[in-house]
Amino acid sequence: MRKLIATLSIVLTVATAHSQQLHFMSQYLQHNPMYNPAAAGIAQKSSVGISYRNMWTSFPGNPKTYMAYGDFELKNLNSGIASYVYRDETGPTSRTGAQLAYSFHIKSRDNKSRFGLGLELRGLQYAIDKVKLASSLGADPALAGASNKFAVDAGAGIYWTNDKLSVGAAVSQLIQSKLQLANVPNSQQNGKLYRHYNITANYRIHTGDEMYLIPNAMVRLIENSPSEFDFGVKLDFQDKIWWNLNWRVKQSWSVQAGFKILKNIRAAYSYDYYETAVGIFNGGAGAHEVGLQFDLKNNK
Repeated sequence: MRKLIATLSIVLTVATAHSQQLHFMSQYLQHNPMYNPAAAGIAQKSSVGISYRNMWTSFPGNPKTYMAYGDFELKNLNSGIASYVYRDETGPTSRTGAQLAYSFHIKSRDNKSRFGLGLELRGLQYAIDKVKLASSLGADPALAGASNKFAVDAGAGIYWTNDKLSVGAAVSQLIQSKLQLANVPNSQQNGKLYRHYNITANYRIHTGDEMYLIPNAMVRLIENSPSEFDFGVKLDFQDKIWWNLNWRVKQSWSVQAGFKILKNIRAAYSYDYYETAVGIFNGGAGAHEVGLQFDLKNNK
């Protein structure tokens, strides 16, 4: 079993070089700039936050994600900036990344609608702790090569909102920088960062008494990886308490809840239930995600 898990970790590392390479959070409505640089600062408020995601707790070396971020409006410059720093860990493998996004805002005369043009710079390091694998795999050829690799890439996006309807489209890893971590015998492909295309939309429906119903959707298109479709609906009461239900087609359901603490602190929790169990690890096969967000200043 130890050798099976070690081999699986290597396979996942190599497969990642040809599939989804950027992490995903179920609470994606709170992280628009992470998926689209044009959304940086476009909400007309500044905030910082932290998030933690823990998946498949019954699986040895289960995936974990740690993230810190900030989103700021530069009102006098008609622009915004956002930054994300994260770390993914799965068994002996890890991904550490940073993103810096900039968005220039074009506002309507009455400031009821805003259009953002965004650019981003990303740095990503893949690493594998070969000491953890050596006892199980020995001198396996899959362990040949570097223990870590670092690559830099860029992206761009567009985003439009009138505070009711918000839509955006973006591409990350536009340059497709080379990234070869493990040496796989007889492999016909070299590792690189593949482009990720994200399309998002949500609409705020006022139902009375400061309550809003917010249908939302995200589509992720990734070369050499299955496309992903997320659909959800959020119920927000006075911007103090909210609930959210999301469905990722043919993958999972996510139930989310959040509330405001004092005047400027938001706490959120989500649980993902996967429709297909993870092999023999049927128990603990869901995902837990928690987040804290601190509003710094409302510039509206």
